Amino acid sequence: MLILIGPAFQPTTANFQQLAQLTGLVTYDLKTKIRPGSWGVVRVLADADKARELTAQLKSAGFPAVLVDSGVAYDQNRRIVPVEKLRFEPTEMLLELQGRSMPVPYKGLLTIVRGEVHVRSEWRGAGPSSGNSYRAVVPTVEDIQAFRESQSSVSYDGFHVADLHFATVFWTARLDARKTDFSYFGELGGSQAQKLDQVVDKIAELSEVRVDRSARTSSLASFATRPPPMRSASPIPGAVSERLTPSDPHFDGYSRLVAQAERELLAQTPSNPPPSSG
Repeated sequence: MLILIGPAFQPTTANFQQLAQLTGLVTYDLKTKIRPGSWGVVRVLADADKARELTAQLKSAGFPAVLVDSGVAYDQNRRIVPVEKLRFEPTEMLLELQGRSMPVPYKGLLTIVRGEVHVRSEWRGAGPSSGNSYRAVVPTVEDIQAFRESQSSVSYDGFHVADLHFATVFWTARLDARKTDFSYFGELGGSQAQKLDQVVDKIAELSEVRVDRSARTSSLASFATRPPPMRSASPIPGAVSERLTPSDPHFDGYSRLVAQAERELLAQTPSNPPPSSG
């Protein structure tokens, strides 16, 4: 279980000292875990009851603390759905997902996670020819290295994305700077990343939600990559197949964790409904 402190934390000396007393950590360690404006992991506890107890103490002391299960990072039921096109209406966004138009009220948006996805691709060369199959040789270190380099080539494709997370559902709408159609917004200036940022800033302005840009610096990011469990994921009605969405376990996991942390923080307000998977 991850005990997190939210972006609203004020990094004053008094706050760090009080946080150190409650968590049993030294101030120096806390300053490396908590960065202004982002989510930070202050404690990791396997005992759920102890984790809930400490989280309650932190909240009682006025800290923006939430408790998140680390398994959220690789929960494939929290699907990521690519957005093909979007436009704005007075009270809602219209998202096109696989040719289907879906209205999303601005008030239904929870948070936006902005970052860069890195997709790993690997090419493997052909195996040894039949003519060499029966040769008994003792390869040198140089021979082994040359063989490995000839057999496998790894590359990474990086591109900019923004994940739109919602308050009442677990699936995520992903804006891809390369593929999402932003023609509604006219001529946007700058690079693909800059164009995406302009759209994200407009969505944040209309929905009044926070944009998280801390995937590279937040201590939460180190908990984003976990081995997936051996279980199948339930489909989302009308969603695009997962195999059509390039996957980066690190960023995807971080994005899910941030969304769940924001959801837990929102849930502390009694009037908010619980999320559903549909």
